[in-house]
Amino acid sequence: MKKKVRCTAGVFLCVMLLAGIAAGCSGGSGGKKILRVGMECSYAPYNWSQTDDSNGAVKISNGKEYANGYDVKIAKRLADAAGYDLQIVKTQWDGLAPGVASGKLDAVIAGMSATADRRQTVDFTDNYYKA
Repeated sequence: MKKKVRCTAGVFLCVMLLAGIAAGCSGGSGGKKILRVGMECSYAPYNWSQTDDSNGAVKISNGKEYANGYDVKIAKRLADAAGYDLQIVKTQWDGLAPGVASGKLDAVIAGMSATADRRQTVDFTDNYYKA
């Protein structure tokens, strides 16, 4: 029960984050706005890449692969709740925080700790899962 409450609270906090970054999300030509979420796509079970869209996987931008995992499911829920299209951007670990800081990414959903250095350049929410 505690895990469900924590997960629900984490999703709520992520939705609040999404509302805060909504102004920075890219928009299409008259279509839905796009939420660009960065992740490595190589850290199962949280995020990984695969060759098809089975089990709700999302196409990775500028590639032939699809992303899936817990982080992808959270990103999909956030985007759906806010009425955005989701775009997964496969990014190397050391490019995630700089991607948000530069505006290339709207958010990162990954197992990233909120270190003092990272807090100087990007904002963090509470965890949606603690191991």
